[in-house]
Amino acid sequence: MSILLSDLVERLAADVPAEDSVPSNTQYEKAVQDAVRDFSERCGLEQIAELSIVPGTAMYDLPADYLKMIALESFASADGVLISAQGIIPISADWEEQHTIRNEQITFYPTPTFTMARELRYKAAWIGTDIEAESSGDEADTDYETMSEREARIVLLKAQANAIGKQANALSGQTLKYSLGAVSVDKGSTIEEKRRKADSFNDEYLAACDKYNGQVGMQG
Repeated sequence: MSILLSDLVERLAADVPAEDSVPSNTQYEKAVQDAVRDFSERCGLEQIAELSIVPGTAMYDLPADYLKMIALESFASADGVLISAQGIIPISADWEEQHTIRNEQITFYPTPTFTMARELRYKAAWIGTDIEAESSGDEADTDYETMSEREARIVLLKAQANAIGKQANALSGQTLKYSLGAVSVDKGSTIEEKRRKADSFNDEYLAACDKYNGQVGMQG
């Protein structure tokens, strides 16, 4: 199953109607994208990839959905050799491997002098694949190919908190109290109500994340 960004934005706009053009179309989209990123950080699932190590190359690209390493396949070394799934690989007697991760790349020290396929287990994000417009009248879209409806519902809780927070911020930048003849307007209470509503959605979202993680843990 997959979920389109445009569908998530449409559902968010229905749940949190714009007030004085807030959220704008761009803000709705940003609210959803930020929610997906937050959900990924809290609830990303384990994935497995393979790093194809080759001689003379120290730096390798990590998977596009990589968030955090869980484990990198290790191998025993003794008496100047590595014992790997590919067989015995000669190395220097004082060889000791280290690695760093930066800018979605992993770098090995010292630079490998051997060929090896190594399994990488990692925490993965939900990332979108760009979809080109089918015709000139359509807009491009983003497809979250690995996102289920259950996960989309959790994301929308955070997106609602984000969207309502934008409305509260927009109101706080306006004059809070004013009078028009016999009519007095006080926006302060409206802002507080929106902030409470945003907090409520965020609390519901965090509880849903805890439940999601717990069930994933039991399955694993």
